[in-house]
Amino acid sequence: MVDHVRIIRGEHSATALRDLLATPPVDAAAWMEQHTRLLKSDTHCRVGLLSLQQQEFYLKLYLLKSAPQGLLLRLGPRLDRAVRSFEVAAKLVKSAVPVPAPKACLQVPGGMLLVAEAITGSDNLHDVWRQQSADESADRWLRGAGEAIARLHLAGYAHGDCKWHNLLWTGERVYLVDLDGAGKAARGGAGQARDLARFTLNAEELTVSHALYEQFLQAYLQLAGGSREAVVNRMLPILRKLRDRHLAKYGERGQRLF
Repeated sequence: MVDHVRIIRGEHSATALRDLLATPPVDAAAWMEQHTRLLKSDTHCRVGLLSLQQQEFYLKLYLLKSAPQGLLLRLGPRLDRAVRSFEVAAKLVKSAVPVPAPKACLQVPGGMLLVAEAITGSDNLHDVWRQQSADESADRWLRGAGEAIARLHLAGYAHGDCKWHNLLWTGERVYLVDLDGAGKAARGGAGQARDLARFTLNAEELTVSHALYEQFLQAYLQLAGGSREAVVNRMLPILRKLRDRHLAKYGERGQRLF
């Protein structure tokens, strides 16, 4: 496959991986399944962890959905989701936002491969809550989530899919992951309010107590600024729409915080 691999971003980090891509199989999706510890596999992507040169990397393969998409990719890779995610992550790292550092982006047969730092020893907040909702550390990682989202918003960005599965707790801090939908957003605008609403919806569905949720909200406000009333008022109309959507799809779950 190596003859058909093109390094789009991260020349230094991508060289060793490009050599590894020379090993069979040629099909990129099959290569991911054989060479990585696969975390996700569906019609449009493969996600896995790879150990290389005594480091662990996160790999996400974005599979082409159509022939025209492949043509657009050859003409302008900057428009691709993988490249956009790489560039957004690079800017966020420079702004001290806790996201995995992007390492490389490669065009491979059938799609684009994004390579990033793996956040080892972490688990997503949804699973952490399921495992230890009554644990005394819950307030720590809820405050960590508030701080992480606040740093993102202070940098002038919104995540776009700020559900608990996309926040990782290491035992020390919270990282924001899966930046496909992340982009520039006005401070205090609809995009950032939607991040808070999406996080709050998960908190409601997981029956997080009012006291613990307030730990999150206060940590967010301490960094991002603004009044609790203003932030909640901007968030509530979006939260109500998300609730209605989830109610129709899943039925009533959890308890409402507002």
